[in-house]
Amino acid sequence: MNKHLSVLGLWARQTMGRVLALLAALAAAETALFAWALSRGLTRNIMDDQTCPAPVEDLFDFARISWAYRIAVVLLFVLLLLSGTELKGGRLGYTLRRLRISEEAAVLWQGGYNALCFLLLWAVQAALVLGFCLWYAGTTDPAYVSGQSAFLAFYRSGFLHGLLPLAEVSRWARAFAFFLALGLASAMFGYHQRHGRKGIAAFIILALALMSYGTAPGAAGLDWGMSFLFALISGWQLFVLWTAWKGGLADAEEGE
Repeated sequence: MNKHLSVLGLWARQTMGRVLALLAALAAAETALFAWALSRGLTRNIMDDQTCPAPVEDLFDFARISWAYRIAVVLLFVLLLLSGTELKGGRLGYTLRRLRISEEAAVLWQGGYNALCFLLLWAVQAALVLGFCLWYAGTTDPAYVSGQSAFLAFYRSGFLHGLLPLAEVSRWARAFAFFLALGLASAMFGYHQRHGRKGIAAFIILALALMSYGTAPGAAGLDWGMSFLFALISGWQLFVLWTAWKGGLADAEEGE
């Protein structure tokens, strides 16, 4: 088991510092954006001659919090993608071939690590959003907020609902299928590059997820369809790894 954990540590040492820096930058940027939105005193018309404070989801839209999160996803994707390549003349392939486990097993560990990084980004974003909701409730006239204000916002906003789908199981399934699929595909990109091939699956998954991220609640058909597609792509990636591992095992047996 130690040899597998050492491989996991290899991937973590390569990128964890930059991942944490990215998360800190996201938190700082979104806090500044939300503070700016709060300072604008946004309102919403409720009658011809009467207004009320804008609901919290309007502030998220005004501050472009969803775009900050999308940018963070793309930056994390690029960071993890490049960490497994030799595009800058590195010798990662040579290092992996000297490990006590197969390169294919090392790629699986990288895929798991990458998926955890995307999950960590999601957790930080969810915590920020919940914190902003509390901030909004503490600075808004109590007559216009209640204990249900944040709950309702997560059903009215496509971005918030995609982040925390509450009781919608299909959206949870879609979110975690995305994390797993993108984690594996971003690891596979480097594997393909090191072997002189092109891996485009990661870009397809990222594009599909970002284009449909803000889908309104109640799109269970789309959610399950996307989950199936992500699982299909992941299954193909695993089949490629398994085939390569079996081929390497057969070559080793013939050489004995």
